[in-house]
Amino acid sequence: MKLWLLDLDDTLLMDHQVSEEVLNHLGQEVGVEGLPQEVRKKAEGFFQEAPFYPWAERIGHSALEALWARYSTPGLESLAEWAWPFRERVFREALQEIGGPAERARELAEAFFAERRRYPLFPEVPGFLEALRAKGSILVLLTNGVPDLQREKLFGAGLGEAFSLVLISGEVGLGKPDPRLFRMALCAFGVGPEEAVMVGDNPERDVQGALLAGLRAVWVDRGHRSKDPRYPAHLEVQDLREALALLEV
Repeated sequence: MKLWLLDLDDTLLMDHQVSEEVLNHLGQEVGVEGLPQEVRKKAEGFFQEAPFYPWAERIGHSALEALWARYSTPGLESLAEWAWPFRERVFREALQEIGGPAERARELAEAFFAERRRYPLFPEVPGFLEALRAKGSILVLLTNGVPDLQREKLFGAGLGEAFSLVLISGEVGLGKPDPRLFRMALCAFGVGPEEAVMVGDNPERDVQGALLAGLRAVWVDRGHRSKDPRYPAHLEVQDLREALALLEV
């Protein structure tokens, strides 16, 4: 494979686990259990009421990310104004649901906003990327989300210079699984779909998009998404190094 398209969240960068850890820690601080599950449920429900929800869904910006995105990208000023009342409401109603101190909702929302800014890579990622570069592969990051948050994650994880091209859905106006986003990467380097592979953890967005664009697809099972039989990947792995076999394809 000549061109490798790589997802960011929960493929290269630990995302789900970090959010769970921070929310569990905050729950312990206020003496409640089940805060991660309740915050996710409330956030997803209230997020769907937002006037920009169709846009967020199209670019793959999640409800949980809305709890810590800065929305500093020009043009997102209205989201920045919307965000703090949303966050406070999420934590207040989540705490009420599990018998916690609802009066501390703003405090917990601010704490999550601050403490969630951690960007650990999965252990195999540095070696995996180095192996690809050593073989002369072209590396492209293909990630859904709002620009300022995805770039904060990218540089926070030390991957700012790791890719020949970075395509963020919120910048280009297209999100995975739209095959046009995948084809942008192909066109940028003059590579045919038979010479490219997409590696990601989300069957519906990463694998489906790759298949629609005619690319090979690698599904990375990180343990918190179920396999989707509607979108069969060419290869299923639990460690990115297992995908290196495709270097010789």
